[in-house]
Amino acid sequence: MALLWPVASSAGAIELESCNLSANEGRSEVAAECAVVSVPLDHERPDGERIALAIAVVKALAEEPAPDPLVVIAGGPGQAATDFFALSHRAFTRVLRYRSVLLIDQRGTGDSAPLHCEGLENAGLGDGQADAQTLAALAIDCLDTLDADPRFFTTSVAVRDLEMVRGALGYEQLNLYGISYGTRVVQHYVRRFPERVRSVVLDGVVPPTVALGPNAALDSQAALDAVFQRCENDASCAAAFPGLREQFRDALVRLRERPTTVAFTHPRSGENVDMDIDDLTLAGVVRLLLYSPVTASLLPPLVAAVDAGDHSKLAAQAYAASEAVRDIATGLNYVVLCTEDFPFWGGVDLAAQRATFMGATLVESTQRVCDVWPRGQIDEDFKSPLASTAPTLLLSGELDPITPPRYADLAAADLGNALQMVGAGQGHGMVMVPCMQRVIAEFVDAADDAADDADGVAALELALPCLDRLRPFPLFVSPLGPSP
Repeated sequence: MALLWPVASSAGAIELESCNLSANEGRSEVAAECAVVSVPLDHERPDGERIALAIAVVKALAEEPAPDPLVVIAGGPGQAATDFFALSHRAFTRVLRYRSVLLIDQRGTGDSAPLHCEGLENAGLGDGQADAQTLAALAIDCLDTLDADPRFFTTSVAVRDLEMVRGALGYEQLNLYGISYGTRVVQHYVRRFPERVRSVVLDGVVPPTVALGPNAALDSQAALDAVFQRCENDASCAAAFPGLREQFRDALVRLRERPTTVAFTHPRSGENVDMDIDDLTLAGVVRLLLYSPVTASLLPPLVAAVDAGDHSKLAAQAYAASEAVRDIATGLNYVVLCTEDFPFWGGVDLAAQRATFMGATLVESTQRVCDVWPRGQIDEDFKSPLASTAPTLLLSGELDPITPPRYADLAAADLGNALQMVGAGQGHGMVMVPCMQRVIAEFVDAADDAADDADGVAALELALPCLDRLRPFPLFVSPLGPSP
């Protein structure tokens, strides 16, 4: 993501200047107004060391826009909000008709004192060596390269940055949209500054009480099993790929025992490169493909090709997956995991982890890193259930491999004015589903009515029938696509 940032300004007087947000090597670009804001590294020491936050405002189209913007908070942890918005800005077209969008690269991401771990981010899925010991060693090496103390880069600190920027820009209230880990940030801001919240949209919900990590492999396995079951229930897929489950298990075992190397033409340089492929490569690619129903539809022909000894398609997907996550600030990712998740894991059933296609690599590597990674600042009530009456929309994909619908159930238990929606056959993040974009825009526009009406959000007339029309993306039965 490339930004043309103006000269830095203080949080007390933010002067926005024209800029462009771009992503995907310039193929996606958005006009905005940007600034760099100076904030304390430690909010308890306002006169101490400071860091720079990159912020942007995408202006509404209306001549007299609504006074309260929509704040878009990205996931990861480690993705920059400006990156996420530049890639997905069309999903917010309806919102931008009447309301501006505020973006803040959370500290540790994007251009806000990023905490990058070069070794991890350059490793990718194609190195074939990403076992727990290697991942842990790369992460530990990263600690010596960070420019700022990672203990001050947690969610508890980030919400104070958001509140400081809100006040400096003069907004009385905010509408908050968070996706994945961003839903954790949103909920904690609601906890700390409830009077500043007009409406809340949680997309791929992470409840405050949930510690991410141990369930990732189990929920990914459930999502993969659902793909296999769909193929078995579909006559065309079952005929094209009989025994798909067994083929996948066999392919994992073979690649574990006999890793291979694939000659690969680099899409950027055009040079021939060698890519190492093993079972962890296959597991990593499959896990990421499960995030979207569109990419999950590619799994039957991909698995069949790998089982037949053709690893070229897997290499291509591994490269694409590595590119997709390359901008994630892995240092920030570990700050969050080691402060807000790992200490709350409790006992982990490693046998259950190893029975999944992902195995126990994620939990074992996280444990190794977090045993030495410094714990950051965390508010005392951070892991407590959030009680709120703010109008809240909770969105979940039925087949989400990382934040399944049951997480939204947990989060909604103490929300007194909430509406839950589950997309049939959908994956992680509903904002890219066209009809959900209309629902989000209508919800935010009508939030005042939801707050004033005794029936709350239940009284809103949203585009809910679109939910009944959602279907899983049809499975590919060949490299050319689904059956007619």
